[in-house]
Parts: sequence; C-alpha cells; structure tokens
Amino acid sequence: MFSDIAGVRSALKARLAPALPDHWSIEEHLSQPPTEYRSPLVTFEFTRLESAPEGQTLGTGQVGAAVDIVLGSPKTAEGGGEDDVDQLALTLVQVIDVQSDMYWSTAEKQRLTAGQWVWRVHTIVLTESKEQ
Repeated sequence: MFSDIAGVRSALKARLAPALPDHWSIEEHLSQPPTEYRSPLVTFEFTRLESAPEGQTLGTGQVGAAVDIVLGSPKTAEGGGEDDVDQLALTLVQVIDVQSDMYWSTAEKQRLTAGQWVWRVHTIVLTESKEQ
C-alpha cells in the first residue's frame, strides 16, 4: 500500500522507474503537454478518490487514488509512431500488472494537438490518508 496520498506521484515514480526501461523519462507533474521530447515520457494525473475501488472494501484511513498514467513516445509524430506508442503501452501495463496495490482497468489512446499519440492508463492506487 502506498503510504501517503499526498505523495502518490513521487511514490509512483519511485515504484515504476526501476521496472521500466532506463531510457524512459518520468515526470511527476507536467503542466503542459510536451511538444518535443527525446524518450518515452510518463506523467501522472491524479483524478479522483474512491472509497471502494475495484469493488473491494477498504479499511479505515485507506483510499483508492485514481491516477491516470499518461505515456507518450517521441516517435509518434513520425511514420510508425502509433505502433511504437502501442508497444510502449503494453510494456507499461505489464509493469502495473505485477503490483499488488495498484490496478488498471482501461486504457485509451488519444492524439495531442501537436500530433503525438499518447496512451492514458486509468489506474487505482491503494493508499492511506494521513491526518494533518
């Protein structure tokens, strides 16, 4: 279980980075979609909280944090780029599948206005809420 909802992005980065290929870049926060990047790029969008993720009842103080993991490829603007980002998405979901406290249900492909294809993988991360 992720230890603190406030640090879910940094915890996700720490968890996923060792399991992903070395040349992938992971950014915890990204205010604007990148228009040019040189390696596969992963970012996190914390979208909602759930009290019963995947139909399971959570204990007191536990929360399901819905985080979209967004993955793009630097090749998507070139020919064959769509196939490249599809393969990258399969790599990402295989890494998520082996996590015991993180689940993905669906993923959808989108095209940015700059022409790049990205995959948005909808995940639930089991975490705890700590009182302030």
